[in-house]
Amino acid sequence: MDPIDLRMASVRIARDAERRFCFEVITPQFKRVYQATSEEDMSNWITAINNALQSAVESGGPAPIPPPPKSRGASPGRDLGSVLTGKSSSYSGQHGYAHRTDSSTVNRRTTVGARPSYIRTNSNSYEENPSKLLQQIRDADQGNCWCADCGSGSKVEWVSINLAIILCIECSGIHRSLGTHISKVRSLTLDIHSFSNDIVELLLQIGNRVSNMVWEATLDQSQKPIPASTREQRLRFITSKYSERAFVQPITSSLSHYATSEETLLASIKKNDIRGVLYGIALQGNVNAHDRSRNTHAVFLALAAADPAAPGGISPAVSPANKNTTASSKQIPFAMAELLVQNGAEIPVQMPAIPLSPAAKLYVEQRSGRGGSTPGQDTVGALPTIRGVGGGHGFGGTVEKEREAKLQKRGSAGGRFAGKISALGVDR
Repeated sequence: MDPIDLRMASVRIARDAERRFCFEVITPQFKRVYQATSEEDMSNWITAINNALQSAVESGGPAPIPPPPKSRGASPGRDLGSVLTGKSSSYSGQHGYAHRTDSSTVNRRTTVGARPSYIRTNSNSYEENPSKLLQQIRDADQGNCWCADCGSGSKVEWVSINLAIILCIECSGIHRSLGTHISKVRSLTLDIHSFSNDIVELLLQIGNRVSNMVWEATLDQSQKPIPASTREQRLRFITSKYSERAFVQPITSSLSHYATSEETLLASIKKNDIRGVLYGIALQGNVNAHDRSRNTHAVFLALAAADPAAPGGISPAVSPANKNTTASSKQIPFAMAELLVQNGAEIPVQMPAIPLSPAAKLYVEQRSGRGGSTPGQDTVGALPTIRGVGGGHGFGGTVEKEREAKLQKRGSAGGRFAGKISALGVDR
């Protein structure tokens, strides 16, 4: 395994890792994922590697890699250099695996299934109490206490964030096997960092009851799996339900006044009807569709419908009557826009012609990675992205520019000194 050049690397908490306490080291050529033994241990590794990255950049060459700070349960003999280079070490419990990646994996463009790179509110105390999120979703609808696909009440602690349903551990495994283009599975107790306020609101507004009204509209309930069903039976049903969309009601005049799935989707967005939007998605409506009258992208329509911009561009939630304007603007969840994004919608670079509220603009900036770093932002935003001399961004780019300026000054001073010495030699 090739060693990692720290001058060209960055480190962050691993995205979409199936295992807990994973972090990844990223270079322009590849990405390597490592698993720590605890959250504290993972933080220590990330801190130690970040320090080594900074030393490598400032010194202009590979820097000696210091060991991570000691933590509870740390194993003696663990060597950071051997972990990064993939060589054997005396610590047999540290697992790592590597795979190639292209540039789209390294940059911060909104991607399907990616962890949220923005959090617009303060912590909901999920870290201190991981079961709080699970209980909150169960309290929103009794149907969320049972698996959406088999009706099991055992270990119903998993969700599909793009389908907005709650699942048991057996059915969640089937969903995961279908791929993230069908279902993006997260744990409600283990993956608490995966849930932005928009995703939480999405789960609260849809959940199992509303979702099954769409995805099981024509289902004969006798065909539905039960908790004792085999894996093959679950796989057959779940594939038919979500991949083949076999039980979605076709468009009829009673369900929609529009002839196509795209028109149904756009009309539901404008009415701020999240169930109608889910129905449009189930009908395979284009989540990147534009409103013909104003040529406005579906995501922008969803943002405007959820939080209309008041005259003068001031959001109703951020009116002068509201004293805590900043906090209010940050507390607005955009569940419908998030539903579109989680199902493949890409936020356009060009802002729309229609006015957006400050909260909606903040969503666009932070969801697409265009805004600056903000308090409470995901780890990705705070990590150095070191690309090379003169071409870096963020921390790496600043350090390289400062280093170049220092070298130029030294070179100029050296040249002047050499000139003086030469002149003295000629005079003699």
